[in-house]
Amino acid sequence: MDFSSLYAASSRVDLMLIGKHFENLSAGALMPRRRGFRPAAVSRMLGKIYLIDVLDGGVDYRFRLFGTFWEKLYGFDITDQKLSELESAGHLTTLRGDYDTVVSTRKPLFHAGKLVWPGGKSVRYERLLVPLSDDDEGVSQILVAAGCDVALDDLTLHKGKGRPQLILD
Repeated sequence: MDFSSLYAASSRVDLMLIGKHFENLSAGALMPRRRGFRPAAVSRMLGKIYLIDVLDGGVDYRFRLFGTFWEKLYGFDITDQKLSELESAGHLTTLRGDYDTVVSTRKPLFHAGKLVWPGGKSVRYERLLVPLSDDDEGVSQILVAAGCDVALDDLTLHKGKGRPQLILD
């Protein structure tokens, strides 16, 4: 699995370490095996990751594990919820495209940008999506990891100001 775009663009050591972990876990295969991934292996990032089950080849997605960073960012816990249900309620309507891209390309996807809250407060943000497979053919799960330039507790200061908008570089 190739993480060269991450290594060239990221300023986050923790995301690069996750890239190296999954690069080693894939052992030359197209994608790392889902059953080989252990959250404890990236324990320092547990609050900043989430896992998504890919349902019916990408028809829908279910949030399996949802870290505290994401809960503070979105304002609620979406563990065990389907993306289609959240979209129907007007939530997380911009995520499907990235998930579909990871499923169709079977490659990691990296974004950098900033999160901008109503009122103009912003933080630098980076996000990595990694496909995991059961059979080396299709994507069965996607791991999403993020980093930003403020401490997790500082995100709480923005709670109540609305959800941030992601502006990509």
